[in-house]
Amino acid sequence: MTKIPEFFSGKNVFITGISGFVGKVLVEKLLRSCPEVKTIYVLVREKKGVNGQKRMENILNAKLFENLHTSDPECFAKVKVISGDLLNRRIIANDADLQVLRETVNVVIHSAASVRFSEPLRNSLEINVRATYEVLELAKTMPHLESFVHVSTAYSNCQMREVKEKIYKCEVDPVNMLSMSEWMTEELMEHITPKLLKDRPNTYTFTKALAENLVELYSECLPIAIVRPSIITGAAFEPSPGWVDNYNGPNGLLIALGTGALTTLYSKLDCTADLIPVDFVANTILAAAKHARDGFKIYNCTSGSQNPIKWRTFMEESVDFPHKYPTTSIIRYPEPRITSHKRLHQIRLFLQHYVPAQVIDAGLRLARRKPMASKLYQRLSMSMDLLEFFATNEWVFENSNTQKLFAGLHNDDKHEFNFDVRTIHWPSYVHTYCAGIRQFLLKGDAGNLEQARAHVRRLKIVKYAYDICGNLLLSWGIWKAGCALLPCADASGFC
Repeated sequence: MTKIPEFFSGKNVFITGISGFVGKVLVEKLLRSCPEVKTIYVLVREKKGVNGQKRMENILNAKLFENLHTSDPECFAKVKVISGDLLNRRIIANDADLQVLRETVNVVIHSAASVRFSEPLRNSLEINVRATYEVLELAKTMPHLESFVHVSTAYSNCQMREVKEKIYKCEVDPVNMLSMSEWMTEELMEHITPKLLKDRPNTYTFTKALAENLVELYSECLPIAIVRPSIITGAAFEPSPGWVDNYNGPNGLLIALGTGALTTLYSKLDCTADLIPVDFVANTILAAAKHARDGFKIYNCTSGSQNPIKWRTFMEESVDFPHKYPTTSIIRYPEPRITSHKRLHQIRLFLQHYVPAQVIDAGLRLARRKPMASKLYQRLSMSMDLLEFFATNEWVFENSNTQKLFAGLHNDDKHEFNFDVRTIHWPSYVHTYCAGIRQFLLKGDAGNLEQARAHVRRLKIVKYAYDICGNLLLSWGIWKAGCALLPCADASGFC
């Protein structure tokens, strides 16, 4: 039975989406666990005046690769930058680079995508569908290609409540949709977007479904597999437990709750939170790459069907973390309240966010400074609205292909490339995940823990003072309203 490291031995791998969460973990895992891999070509575009080579150097110098710099610093020579842009019709501008890829690549992993839920449809089509088309067309010109893995999402068909490991046909053909987007005006595109989305909540899920339909067309001539992760969260075990590098999804939510920026959350607490650690996603992708030649398969990389965790458990395990291990980033005493009643959530938003933001902005205007609090909370509210669909609904994701994929691995691979979700102990994992957010995103230092705790105690005093003043004002208002309604004892107006 061939092991995964043996499969990648001597292989040349081409990866898109290297600047993304999954892309970074894939490169680190290949370098660490597949030491005989020949070359890892990574597509990197110039951004804000920084060229692809410099951006790649910054990525490889990040905390994620720290252990590799110590144990095997020479391995980074295997990472070769291919300058290009997936938003261009010709994604690789340099003819020499293009020729190298065509002549040498054995494995393609396409993980690049826009994960912005609020992306306009035209932009989402360009990033998630047309870019996929260009990478597939490039793969067709690779005579030594043995495997192509397309990274999708378990929510590409979220209009359904039960999602199997198969392609669900979109009502619109992906190629026709791309053609339509070329001649449609922005106004017309915006007008038809709700009709195209129907029961889907955003353009991201719609265009990922279109991309899957496109990939299926190429499965007749290419060895392709599709991996569909659910909600990707911090690393469970490797390379650093809890490692995370972005503010998407639950990451941003936990930060907002833990720093006091957000005090209320609307969620159906008894719904399953289908979380999947990023290292499990990377391991599934590499295992799927090894077996892509066995026939076109889809792998739902999810946890809910084998080892579910409810949103209630997730929040209960994470809500006390900022009190036990606070950071100096906390701006308001963290006292989050989670409710399944939307109207109560909206009232709390008004009283605990909108009103204080208006007061803060009024103070800033008096000080002749630019008001910012209202705009900040408006953005936070929009982010919550975008995530609400996934926090208040529940899906059943079949993952028999993924289970069979893991069961068929060599015993050594089951340990080294673990993606068996039954090995996750959720209470321990949530604690690790929160610690990772504190360490890698909030830059919390164990050395200033006491200073952070003192900071939280001060915020608690401020919070109590604010509550007392608010209650006094409310009582005074009720008293004045009562006096206005009751007959007065004398002409002075006092009852």
